[in-house]
Amino acid sequence: MASRSVLLAILAVGVVYMIIRFAFGIGSIANINNAYPWGWWVGFGVLSFIAFGATGFTLALIVDILGIQRYYPLLRPAIVMGLLFYQGYVVVLMIELGRPWMGWLIFFSWSPTSALFEVAWCATLYTICLVVEVGRVVTKHYGWQALWRALGWIYLPAVIIGVSLSHIHQASLGTLLTIVPQKVDVRWWSELLPPLFLISAYAAGLAMITIEHVLATHLMRLRPRLDLLAGLARWQVAILSIYLVLRVADVVYRGVVDEILQLSWLSVSLWVEVLVGFLVPLVLFSLPEVRASRWGLFTAACLVAGGVLLNRLNVAVVSMRVEHWETYFPSLGEIMTTLGVVAGGILVYGWAVRNLPIHSEPPLDAAPGTSAGAAQAAQASA
Repeated sequence: MASRSVLLAILAVGVVYMIIRFAFGIGSIANINNAYPWGWWVGFGVLSFIAFGATGFTLALIVDILGIQRYYPLLRPAIVMGLLFYQGYVVVLMIELGRPWMGWLIFFSWSPTSALFEVAWCATLYTICLVVEVGRVVTKHYGWQALWRALGWIYLPAVIIGVSLSHIHQASLGTLLTIVPQKVDVRWWSELLPPLFLISAYAAGLAMITIEHVLATHLMRLRPRLDLLAGLARWQVAILSIYLVLRVADVVYRGVVDEILQLSWLSVSLWVEVLVGFLVPLVLFSLPEVRASRWGLFTAACLVAGGVLLNRLNVAVVSMRVEHWETYFPSLGEIMTTLGVVAGGILVYGWAVRNLPIHSEPPLDAAPGTSAGAAQAAQASA
């Protein structure tokens, strides 16, 4: 109850700042300027939220397309989280851009050669796919049989389209940075940014699924599916290994090793990102004792989430080179509006978990083996 009050307080402060922004303009709460038009809202609220929203397309790819049904108990939480992260991204983007009532223009202002246009289109269409997927859960739970059957007809096409769109716009976010090599520091700029963004989104999605499952089962006193989390950890080992190999090969190929070894804040931020956010969790996920530990998996997943977050902030904010006298540091208004969106998302997710069949795990005092049966029953009714 105390944690809910804290979240409500953060949300209230964020809403106040949002009202001030729309009433008095973006300059009333933000420090972004003509030299630094991209700031905290882009690095944290857009690029990171979209990466964390990879929960949905990652599990949908594993379960519905690759057919690995053992991970089905993790699918519903992943889809709901994906929808909330994407809605959070939209809210933050509208706070920064202003005039949200003009958002419909993206469907008529055709610009197919623009990476940002592609991101807007794909993210919007993918959100619609997520609504369809979550709608199956809601309509089934409330007994809206006709609508549930209608959504069932389009569920699999929505999954296929959604997974495809996610791959495209996750990579396109990296494309946005490749077109400004004169702005992004050489430590991060690379022609491989699109695949690196996509691969790190896989890692972020699996990490958020692990974090959610550990916290949800702990707070709700449910039996955690450590076998499934251990399986995701093995996937993480492969994903993080590919990512690190590409990062190292890219640095050597571009000949920027000397810049990375320089003693500077940029180099320190890069090393923290790569070592703490990617290499350390790779080692942790490789250890059998960590894969057998709920909190060991949670710790490693938190490091991955932090590493992806720092990567997005480094690329979009920290590494930006501007030959200008202006500087940038996020204002309290920028930070609180984003934290308000995060708090709102957590509150909505908490309501969903309490009122919808999101988790199929049995209580801790249930007989062993019940979890598998509950998951199979849930799958049969979906």
